[in-house]
Amino acid sequence: MIEKIVDPEKLRHFPPKGGKIELYWIYTSGRAGEEFFKNLRQGKFIAARCKKCGHRYFPPRIFCEFDFSETEFYEISGEGCVEAFTIATMDLNENPMEEIIAMIKLDNTDGRIIHVIKEAKEISIGTRVKPVLKKPEEMVGNISDIAYYKPA
Repeated sequence: MIEKIVDPEKLRHFPPKGGKIELYWIYTSGRAGEEFFKNLRQGKFIAARCKKCGHRYFPPRIFCEFDFSETEFYEISGEGCVEAFTIATMDLNENPMEEIIAMIKLDNTDGRIIHVIKEAKEISIGTRVKPVLKKPEEMVGNISDIAYYKPA
């Protein structure tokens, strides 16, 4: 099962030593998000396809946003193509660092993911990338199970 924080009093700002977040509601990942994270924990990526118009959603949805039809889940590789990127030169504490952050158009979907790129000597628009997942024993069923992307 995916770990959920159901007590808003336990939420904290990032970084972890940050202060309390004043919340009076709870947002869940929903049925489609739950299915995505359950599969991700098993090392699989899923998307959703509209049964009527064929639009392919990533992250998955339970209904089509265009015609309100039901969708069906299907497995994807998680690989894709860099559409845009930036290079961060400072961390959250203003310490020097260099990290590539990219918007990746995932294969066989109409969706995208924004994630860190590592192990890249060069990066450009159109670079093919693939996900690197955490070790199975480290996976917890959330987006951080995708450690980073690297050139394919």
